[in-house]
Amino acid sequence: MEIRILFDNRKEDVRYFAGWGVSFLVDGHVLFDAGENEDMLFHNMRSMNVKPEEIRKVVVSHEHWDHIGGLWRLLAHNPGMPAYICPGVSREFKDKVASFGADTVIVEPFMEIDRDIYTTGETKGMSRYGVIPEQALVLRSKKGITVVTGCAHNGIAEILVSVRERMSEPIYLVLGGFHTLDLPPSVVRSVIKRFQEMGVSRVAPTHCTGNQAIQLFREAYGADFIEAAAGKSLEV
Repeated sequence: MEIRILFDNRKEDVRYFAGWGVSFLVDGHVLFDAGENEDMLFHNMRSMNVKPEEIRKVVVSHEHWDHIGGLWRLLAHNPGMPAYICPGVSREFKDKVASFGADTVIVEPFMEIDRDIYTTGETKGMSRYGVIPEQALVLRSKKGITVVTGCAHNGIAEILVSVRERMSEPIYLVLGGFHTLDLPPSVVRSVIKRFQEMGVSRVAPTHCTGNQAIQLFREAYGADFIEAAAGKSLEV
């Protein structure tokens, strides 16, 4: 299964735009999040030879601006596209998704979105923004389980615990924002220790993980650390 990084705060080379937020294309047709800016996202899609009409489903981790920037153009381009959202998102967000003619799907825990692609369902965590309804993706492949997060506001380790409770395969890769940006190094190291205790084989932290925390993951995982950047493709 292939994951293409369409949007990130880092980029592979000058062909891509970098910005805040993330967007991942899974298996060629399932989009997870849409970055902060539609022009930047669609430019990166063209640079990776991704056509909007090839995207058949979109999953929104949560409704913050840096994850929905390109959502509205995508929904306008593909009327009737299924949009998988958390039940706890705002009424305003639900109504706007519906106004673009999307087939709104309210997710349930470990609902199968596509073949071997699942959502964790809504998880809630406290942050400076209050309680945030958020979901992550869980992919099942021959290499094991891959967990893809938007921001992991409720705690990245807690997300992995919930996945391990539902999935028997080992966790091969954790990719995305870990929301450790404001955490002191001692706390980040405790998160890394929990990753290792749960047997996480590889990591690709990005976005709200923060540069300092990313460096700590890089040091801890060595050759099993993956540099995430817009324009990169991963086989899982």
